[in-house]
Amino acid sequence: MNVKSKRIIPALILSAGILLINSSSFAQSRGSSVGASSVEASYLSEENLPDAKAFLPSPAKPGDPLFDGDIAYYRWGKAQRDTPRGQKAHDDADNSFSYMCSLFSPAVGVELSYEKTPAICKLLSRTAYTSSAATRNAKNFYKRTRPFDEFSEGTGVPEKEESYHGTASYPSGHSTRGWTMALILCELFPSHANEILEAGYQYGESRVIVGYHYESDVQAARISSSAVVSVLHSDPVFCRDMKKAKKEAARLSR
Repeated sequence: MNVKSKRIIPALILSAGILLINSSSFAQSRGSSVGASSVEASYLSEENLPDAKAFLPSPAKPGDPLFDGDIAYYRWGKAQRDTPRGQKAHDDADNSFSYMCSLFSPAVGVELSYEKTPAICKLLSRTAYTSSAATRNAKNFYKRTRPFDEFSEGTGVPEKEESYHGTASYPSGHSTRGWTMALILCELFPSHANEILEAGYQYGESRVIVGYHYESDVQAARISSSAVVSVLHSDPVFCRDMKKAKKEAARLSR
């Protein structure tokens, strides 16, 4: 990888263990029939997924101007923790499917749930799971130390520090799933795109505020998510589910 490519965006990655744990809990929390394995839950097999390690640059390191930006964002995040925005960031540490549905429901103007929007939720859950699987190689390869580990400091979500200690931060798993859901919802509810993207963006920024990720971890997650969503549109099963979800969304938007 050349020097220029390394400076596009800083990137380091979460361990496979925490990715699989988070992805499994995400699938289980939605109460669907999708199994725990990535083959069953993902729209695409691993070999057909975009490989984040192949297209994301390596993360910025001390001495790189982009790392200085990460540090500036980290300090900004710490300053938000005792504010209402900090409380929101704490709540956003929940990456269960039910929480994320409640996060986006106000933006789309529809209550998202398996009871009321089954086709939409099936699409969202499988797509988010797929995007998480696409980051696995990058997380294993880079193993970037999380900010709170790097600086031996507390976080905005102290109750989860032990389970995340020693795991990698690049790209952000929460941000990957959040941005993926935002992109899919924009396609389903285009008239609410601004509100949806704002919700997805802020969900990623919450990870910086609580100290579990650098800003570049979140940016890399958005790039990876966009790549996955783009490729998914060539998958016939995804397209079938998207068609059903669009019909459901159109009916609810009348």
